[in-house]
Amino acid sequence: MSISSFLLHNIAGLMFERPTRGLTAAVVLRRLEQSQPVFAQQIEQSADSHKNRALLGHIIGVERWAQARLRQCVSGPTAPDESDAYVPAPDVTIADLVADARRTRSDSVALLGELIDAGVPMTRTIVHNQFGALTVAAWFHYIAMHSMLEAKKMR
Repeated sequence: MSISSFLLHNIAGLMFERPTRGLTAAVVLRRLEQSQPVFAQQIEQSADSHKNRALLGHIIGVERWAQARLRQCVSGPTAPDESDAYVPAPDVTIADLVADARRTRSDSVALLGELIDAGVPMTRTIVHNQFGALTVAAWFHYIAMHSMLEAKKMR
């Protein structure tokens, strides 16, 4: 393992795994649901600029990519891919992207519900391209945290 991989995996442990360690599926779901209105408020107040459209497209792409990774818990392994494949078209308006982001977050909440119903343990791991193996709980924390941090850059 390279030094950079070692550092990224340890950062993932601190940022994503530690805050979710020992959480029940119900708590993970509640936290994801609670992130929706805060995230929506941040993005709805953003101006329609190229920078904001690119940032919101990136947020949507990463969340959709994370959903695809998490679906492996019920559908089996898939070929590795990148979040770029899930980014909306570049000519979409900010209003359309905001609506898409809301749907994408609702899809994440629904996916977590499906995983819970299927009996997938929050401790099951799925590989992240940069951070290595993350638990299901950490993946959903990553989804919420990534979108909030990126949305703060929008003005």
